[in-house]
Amino acid sequence: MLTDTIRSVKDSIIKNEAKVLEGKLVGLPWYHTFPRLGNYIPVIPFGTQIMFTANSGVGKSNSWLGMILFTHYKLKKILPNNTYKVKFVITLLEDTKEMLINRLFCMILYDKYRIRIDVLALNSMRKQVIPKEVKDKLDDIELEIINILEDCEISDSIFNPYGIYKWARNLSIQLGTHHYKEVDFTNESNETVKEKVYSHYQANDPDMQVIMIVDNLNNLTREKEGGILLQERETINKWTRQYGRLQITKHWNWTLINILQQSSESEKPQYNYKGELVIDKCKPSLDGLGGSKECQRDHQLIFGLFAPARYGIEQYPEVEGYNIRVLGDAFRSIILLKSNISECNKEIPLYFDGACSRFDEMPLPNQMNPTIYKAIKERNIKPGFKI
Repeated sequence: MLTDTIRSVKDSIIKNEAKVLEGKLVGLPWYHTFPRLGNYIPVIPFGTQIMFTANSGVGKSNSWLGMILFTHYKLKKILPNNTYKVKFVITLLEDTKEMLINRLFCMILYDKYRIRIDVLALNSMRKQVIPKEVKDKLDDIELEIINILEDCEISDSIFNPYGIYKWARNLSIQLGTHHYKEVDFTNESNETVKEKVYSHYQANDPDMQVIMIVDNLNNLTREKEGGILLQERETINKWTRQYGRLQITKHWNWTLINILQQSSESEKPQYNYKGELVIDKCKPSLDGLGGSKECQRDHQLIFGLFAPARYGIEQYPEVEGYNIRVLGDAFRSIILLKSNISECNKEIPLYFDGACSRFDEMPLPNQMNPTIYKAIKERNIKPGFKI
């Protein structure tokens, strides 16, 4: 009955208040690590399907690593385990587990010791071998990574939607119970028969947030349905609708984060009749998802990453903005393209360092000065941009 649903929602509101008063979390909080973004999306909510999208080479994989897993890493440092519980279920369709761990070495070396090194230098693939100051800290960083990954399940060898769903469902059985109920049906012979239908999922620990990450959907293997090979668009839609929206987020109350590339057509710079670059047409958009844009309907939140330097933009925004000639690839903005729970079309400027998967909120344009610009150019940034 609808009355039962209303009462259930009311009870949930009261329980969330009680959790917060007890110092517990009601979702992975961005207000700790990204306070301005946290004004719009304060937490990564339970039971929500979320998309990160960008053009190629802008930092799609770094986005979840530097904004989601990094937030998890920081919270483990400051919050006791009884107030913060999370399980990550990570499906790598592009990178390997080894590459993910390499990125974590780089990320933590920078965050903990301010040592900036990329994966190539870490593995002695540049002219010099790994620096001694880095090598001496590998054992310490190894312990940090073990601490992070104890909360993670990772797959890098399953590529089709059903296989990923099956793997996730097996994990869901370890984390909770799927319940069924008997329902009366009338068969073709007009006889009443009982059949089991899905009822609900009950987590072993309702305070634990399960965050599933799929990176990225463009690498899903096309599946067959009814003997017919699905197109890439249909395969992506099957994942986001049949599995993501109708099962993983709706029934299991997991958070699902999908990474999806903008279409190749949307990556091309566009000009007006005067031959001037139209900046808004260069930004990631829902239309820029191209043939896969139908899947946007299945997501409650969609974020786009934008890199103005890719298009030779010298100042962004055009009026009283950032000097992109100096910032170059260190500047990103994250755009809230879709939100069913907050304001939309909001844009937050970010500092980005792909070598160590680092994102930080950039000071506002009127707070920038030559010293900050110089530090960013030299990749010499301290927490809070304290120079």
